[in-house]
Amino acid sequence: MLRDTGLVFVYQTRRLMRSPVVIVVGIMQPLLWLLLFGPLLKGLTAPGLDSSEAFDLFAPGLLVLLALYGSLYTGFELISEWKAGVVDRMVVSPMRTAALILGKALRDVLAIGIQGVILMLVAFAMGLDAELIGVLVAFGLFAVVIVMASTFSYAVALTLRDENLMSQMMGFLSLPLLLLSGVVLPLSLAPDWLRHVAQANPFYHVVMASRSSMAGDFGDASLPIALVSCTVLTVLVLRWAVGSLRRV
Repeated sequence: MLRDTGLVFVYQTRRLMRSPVVIVVGIMQPLLWLLLFGPLLKGLTAPGLDSSEAFDLFAPGLLVLLALYGSLYTGFELISEWKAGVVDRMVVSPMRTAALILGKALRDVLAIGIQGVILMLVAFAMGLDAELIGVLVAFGLFAVVIVMASTFSYAVALTLRDENLMSQMMGFLSLPLLLLSGVVLPLSLAPDWLRHVAQANPFYHVVMASRSSMAGDFGDASLPIALVSCTVLTVLVLRWAVGSLRRV
């Protein structure tokens, strides 16, 4: 299993290195959020939130935004490979079925991880105040989220096998997931009913965990909740993706 996953990862990474523009294009949206929206937080005043804390809460959330939008649309590539017959050839090979999904997901961790490093370097240059250990913990959660979201995207791609349907599906899912994650501003400013709804969103717990870890609060309950929920969801969507792949 490890050998097969490594082979797929190396193959997919070589393809990525031949098209580095993918990394540049992928980081543009969160980078524009940081450069154009971040300065607006300097003078933000709200109940329970001062302007000095607003940017430190906003920047960690952008990691989750990057993971969300960078991973949910990776399934389009798999649809193209299925139509070209690449997936069929891999399925009938001695390769472990799950290795095809995991290898591609790990490639996504590498590609989006590079984008995340660039994003955080710019955030620090703009005045982000965060602990180094906390940043490393946040990147660990970041990697788990990428694997989960990418695997979900591949599962949906193998189920729908249609770019138009998948585009509509991901567009429908990404907006509420983003709004209910509290990426832009903490949901502590939201009404009670909205905070209760957000509890069902795994990305909300990841945002809270990233903010807590970067602030040095490693005892916050959001850290284990985010890790456990994302791990369980990753296992579930991986089983879904493998099952769909075997039915190709």
